[in-house]
Amino acid sequence: MFGFVINKLKNRKWLNLCLLMGVALFIALFVCHSMFEKGAGNQILDRLFTDHATQQNEFPAQMSREGTYAVADYPDSQSVLDKLSGYEQKWTEYVDINKVSSQQLITLPGGRADTEFGGPNNYFTIGYLPGLSEYADVVKSQTGTATFECCISEKTMDHYGLVAGEKIYLHVPDGSGKKEISFVISQICREKDINNPYWAKTLSDMGDVIFVSQDVFDEMMQYYSEDNISYSDFIMLDYRQINTENASLYDGYMEQFKDADKLYNDNIRDTLERFFTQQKTIKLMLWALELPCLVLLILFIRMISVQILSLEQNDILVLRSRGATKLQVFILYLQQSGIIAFAGCVLGIVLGYIMCRAAASTDGFLRFTAKDISTYKFVWQMLVHAVAAAVIMVLFITVPVWKKSKDAISERSSRGRISKKKPLWEKCFIDVILLALSAYLLYNYNKQKSTLAISVLENRSIDPVMILDNSLFIFAAALLCVRLTGLIILLVDRLFKKHFSPAMYASFLQLKRTRYNQGFLAVFLIMTVAGGIFDANMARTMNSNMEKRIVYNVGCDAIYNEDFRLRIQKNKDGSVSWMYDEPDFGKYESLKNEGICDGVTRVLEDERVDISAGSGSISDAYLMAINTKEFGETAKLQSDQNDDINDAHWFNYLNELAKEPDGVIISSNLAKALGLKVGDSLNYSRYVPEAVDDDQIYASENAKVCAIVKGFPGYERYTYETDADKNVTEQEKYLIVANYATVVEKFGMTPYSVWMNLSKGKTVDDIYKNLTSAQQLIDENKNSATVQITNGMFTLSFILSLIVCSVGFLLYWVMTLKQRELQFGIYRAMGMRMREVKAMLLNEQIFLSFLPLLAGAGIGIAATAMFVRLISIIYLPQKHNIGVNVYIYQSDMLELAGVLFVAVAVCYVVISRLLKSMKIAQALRLGEDS
Repeated sequence: MFGFVINKLKNRKWLNLCLLMGVALFIALFVCHSMFEKGAGNQILDRLFTDHATQQNEFPAQMSREGTYAVADYPDSQSVLDKLSGYEQKWTEYVDINKVSSQQLITLPGGRADTEFGGPNNYFTIGYLPGLSEYADVVKSQTGTATFECCISEKTMDHYGLVAGEKIYLHVPDGSGKKEISFVISQICREKDINNPYWAKTLSDMGDVIFVSQDVFDEMMQYYSEDNISYSDFIMLDYRQINTENASLYDGYMEQFKDADKLYNDNIRDTLERFFTQQKTIKLMLWALELPCLVLLILFIRMISVQILSLEQNDILVLRSRGATKLQVFILYLQQSGIIAFAGCVLGIVLGYIMCRAAASTDGFLRFTAKDISTYKFVWQMLVHAVAAAVIMVLFITVPVWKKSKDAISERSSRGRISKKKPLWEKCFIDVILLALSAYLLYNYNKQKSTLAISVLENRSIDPVMILDNSLFIFAAALLCVRLTGLIILLVDRLFKKHFSPAMYASFLQLKRTRYNQGFLAVFLIMTVAGGIFDANMARTMNSNMEKRIVYNVGCDAIYNEDFRLRIQKNKDGSVSWMYDEPDFGKYESLKNEGICDGVTRVLEDERVDISAGSGSISDAYLMAINTKEFGETAKLQSDQNDDINDAHWFNYLNELAKEPDGVIISSNLAKALGLKVGDSLNYSRYVPEAVDDDQIYASENAKVCAIVKGFPGYERYTYETDADKNVTEQEKYLIVANYATVVEKFGMTPYSVWMNLSKGKTVDDIYKNLTSAQQLIDENKNSATVQITNGMFTLSFILSLIVCSVGFLLYWVMTLKQRELQFGIYRAMGMRMREVKAMLLNEQIFLSFLPLLAGAGIGIAATAMFVRLISIIYLPQKHNIGVNVYIYQSDMLELAGVLFVAVAVCYVVISRLLKSMKIAQALRLGEDS
């Protein structure tokens, strides 16, 4: 029997190869899902850990314990360190990740201290840091005569005004009261590499600690009457070893550590919690983006399998008439579909791997790159998905055979008739109902845009129905178009029936008889074209809006945040004075002379500014201090797609500011909040640096409003804050722009950033490797898992749409022509010319192909206008000075139209050749044999 099945496959090899292609693509898409999900998950984990390190300025995978031990139980430092090492060993026994480094610090309370040159009443803690000599450099050293030697950090030196060789007289408690112990500062140190994972606590964090050797620390413990010794233990783990497979397991272990030990802490669980939320979102997005493509492939496979089954209907009837049971016929076709599914499974796994890697390499729509995609690897779940998809395909292809094998050859004539029964969906107006449901969902989601945006910002799971609603709309609209096409055919036939030529009459007769059967092709074409147009426009809109917002937020080509050193001096009267050391700005001005930059300027920024006018006041406003000429040469204001953000070009506002040394430019929301207009006065105040005092105003300045703007380079109007319960609230940022010289004169030198306008052909690599640039942020955004999945899936969907539509369209018409070969032979025998036969087919093509293609284009454009802005909330949830604009690229539309035109042209050429090759005698003999 196996040989019989192989021969059956060979007899219709081209049809079966097309079916194999559809099955392989279906399985590949299933297989691609698991690989994409795991790869994107690992990418998200890596990105979350990296972002945590950047934003929190700490190693992103720490486990720690801080507390005290009784001196009676741990009489020396080594016993404490051994206890801490025991905790580390227990943690890593369960969380099986390589240790990168660990930092252990033990301290004694110390007490009031007098310094030799700096005065009395300072407070110091005595500490022992085992890794100090290995991870810190000695910048100054000097010996002296004292009871003990100690080491302090540069931070401690600056804060207390100490010098190397100075003595510290520490008053420590002993059994009889207070005893004075003298220390000499023998070394002043700083971190060798502050970015080394070892520095969980930096020397700046230990500003009041004087470090001693282990022997001195043990000796100091004998002087104290304190009952406890304090400790902190940090272990840094290799976060690259945390992946989607073990993240949940390790998170559970760390939860158990915390429940069992209240002093235990880590910074990993918060990252994993965000990961689990984003992972859930990724899963939903993948299914929502894949589902329309899977439906399209099912339609394609259904179309091919129906054609094969209709051609093999006689074979089934012959088998049944010769004594084969229904079960035997079913098993025969089960084997046939099983062979195709097995071959499709093998091809699908390979193709799915390639498709996933290709999709992951995209950084835009139809833009493939050679970037690192090492997180996307083969996973064992791909085999499970492949088998599941193969089983679905076997059942999908084989189950209709059971119904076909019920009848014997005696019912052949009745089964061969073309069905004129109206489909159930048309009787029940399913198309209208689905269209109404889609419109209702769209209306509700548009009303909830703000809530949905906040939900995305809070990392809660998205509603997949919001993404699928556009597919529902396209499907319902396709059904409606099929209904309307049928009505148009009937209307044209009724109006012009008496004027038709024989060929045209026969054409419309065929259209009326087969309009229910041919509706499947129309739905397939409409969904393919509309889906392709929507995918292209959605991807272009998302990418273009993201890029424009980033360019607007940065405000120029590149920004370098200089490292200003803050000097803090404690005066003898108890007050604190501070001053920033300005780096050399001349090195940036030289970039203009070297032709690397066209413009370079200082931009002083402060987000803790109080503004008052009349009886109103605003806190935490955003101050920008600029040199108007340099700023105009350097900065860029990204405009909206439709018009400029402001009422006039922003250079006009710079000119107004240049005329008023004490003038300011303010944002429109600030003007509205305080009731200000051009010419009014306001007062703005600034706070001392946070390292000195969190809440102390040190200077104020009166200013005149010389311009009011809606948008300004680098000014983002809306910000979002997360509270302790992780609820996100939207906040408005208020802008005030002042002259740089005036601000420095009134408030002193404070940190600024250097803005640059790169010359043509130059990149940030020509300046500094660690430079923050608009292009760098755009690249990082393109490489985020959510954007990458969207670009990848839309690209795959678009390409698959073109392939499936072209092959499906050509195959359907060729097979239809083959089935009507007898009919065309009879027409030719009756005297119909070949030109009239071609005209008849052209008329059918107009109603069954061209109209659906045009309808698909219209529906795709309508879906773009209706759904793109809504779905963009997933990728652009923040409000912004630049609204979401819909982008339609002509190149995408031309690519789609070009492929369809080629498919139609090839189809018509093939049909013409087939018609020419037909022989009337052969057709008549075919009729006699049948």
